[in-house]
Amino acid sequence: MNTLKYNGWTNYETWLCNMWFDNFDFTDMMDMFDQCEDNCDVLDIIENYIKEHVEEYVETYLQPNDYRSSHGFMHDMLNAAISEIDWRDIAEHYVDDVVDELELIRDDAKSELMGV
Repeated sequence: MNTLKYNGWTNYETWLCNMWFDNFDFTDMMDMFDQCEDNCDVLDIIENYIKEHVEEYVETYLQPNDYRSSHGFMHDMLNAAISEIDWRDIAEHYVDDVVDELELIRDDAKSELMGV
């Protein structure tokens, strides 16, 4: 992986991916984090979710059905660029907000159990 920083991100590929996909909102998906015991668990889930989302996007929308286009030079270049993305770096951009939201949800649940 390229270790040169770009605009505060791990590298150009990570920065570019974040620029195009900087709209993740996990508030409607908080149940994904139910089994998380700490911030690292949350970070792992966010990282995997973003990686899968971007890879699915690339597969669905950017890969033409033409065999020559989807298995040639451009395909290899796109895969090379994607392999440089630091998914963890992008996930770290979201983890604090998700952890804060989780704490609110858990505090509300405790309050309900205590009858407050």
